Amino acid sequence: MSVLNTVYKIIEERSKTQPEGSYVCALLNDPKGINKILEKVGEETTETIIAVKDGDKEEIVYETSDLLFHLLVMLFECGVTPDEISAELARRFK
Repeated sequence: MSVLNTVYKIIEERSKTQPEGSYVCALLNDPKGINKILEKVGEETTETIIAVKDGDKEEIVYETSDLLFHLLVMLFECGVTPDEISAELARRFK
């Protein structure tokens, strides 16, 4: 999960530094709050499902990457880290 941790850290850093033009900041600072992030998670979930239904591997990879990114933004906003998710998954396999 190292790349997910890296992306999460970038989200965290952008939240702190608020660089102009940052998509992460646009999501985190949207007037709709968490609802905007959840809308994106829902949108990307639907697009991933359609890609899977269509059997387009390249599109599955692309849309799943978008979904994972938006899930990481959601987790950050909720104060949940990728390490906590990893720990829970590991716990389930013991």
